[in-house]
Amino acid sequence: MMSSLLQKLLLGVPLACLASGALTESLDSNYKIDVHSHVVPSVWKEELISAGYPVKDGVLYTDGFPVADWTLDSHISTMDSLGINYSTISVSAPGVFFLKEAQKAKSLARSVNTLLHNYTQTHPTRLGALCLLPLPYVDEAVEELEFCLDTLGFVGVGLFTNANGTYLGDSALDPIFSALKTRNASVFVHPASPDCTSVALGHPIPMTEYPFDTVRAIENLLLTGQRAQYPDIKMIFAHGGGAIPFLATRIAGMSSLPSLGGLLVPESMAQLAGYYFDTAASTSAIQLAALKSFVGAGQILTGSDYPYVPLSQAQPALSAIEGNGDFTTAEMGQINNQNALAVFPRIIDALNLN
Repeated sequence: MMSSLLQKLLLGVPLACLASGALTESLDSNYKIDVHSHVVPSVWKEELISAGYPVKDGVLYTDGFPVADWTLDSHISTMDSLGINYSTISVSAPGVFFLKEAQKAKSLARSVNTLLHNYTQTHPTRLGALCLLPLPYVDEAVEELEFCLDTLGFVGVGLFTNANGTYLGDSALDPIFSALKTRNASVFVHPASPDCTSVALGHPIPMTEYPFDTVRAIENLLLTGQRAQYPDIKMIFAHGGGAIPFLATRIAGMSSLPSLGGLLVPESMAQLAGYYFDTAASTSAIQLAALKSFVGAGQILTGSDYPYVPLSQAQPALSAIEGNGDFTTAEMGQINNQNALAVFPRIIDALNLN
């Protein structure tokens, strides 16, 4: 039987409308909600250094890439410079999964989440927090998810494509998805390094392996059946979905082979295209044309990737979206704010838009 998600997609129902029903239209199309921005708390940096991540000339490196300097004040001032009105904040890779003991990972995640909450309390109409989970320790992660969503009122949850090789799609993560489903909670997925770091050929892993790890996670969600099991959980994948707009038809075609499960190509395509994607590092005409063709403006969201993408690059990138994507004013309203409100309806309460 055709899945309900596939039926709705084939009937042309916009995913944003499926996600949240009637959206508020009180925001101007230029009001920007950035769903992809990061914080770099000192307690997190200190743990990374203690774990052996290299420091060169006073700069900490993770996955071969420098960890940006960050302060709460600089975050807000950069939002002002970029014309960003509201940001969801999260911690980038490697999260806390570099810690090999469950209790240490749980403790650091709780410390970081407490700070995230404090930041949002300082700037309640500018910032919303995405919960950092101590994966791959599932029991501890479910407990932290419940605390962040039920007690602290976070707008959503941050996940990674993999945590120490446990990829989205792994049945071990079913309790996480079950807890998300119970709460009608939404997810922002950031890529992480694959275990086999040699594939980067000595170059910084974020350069190409982050985009391809996004593909690995989305592919695994399809092939293991986890996305079909939890089709209604709203998920954003970073960086325009990596290479997924280009590879989706190849993945769907191969997944139809008996040896890979014999999945129906139209249903596989509906699953692969059943996510949201942000514009961080994905604002060229080629990238936006692919995204627009793959999912349409109703599933594209604004993302800056600050502070890892510096202001000097983020500013022209955000300004280029409308022209490079040939988007209408109405479509820019979707990309700038309406789609974000569909994914994270708690922002509506934070902004008093009810």
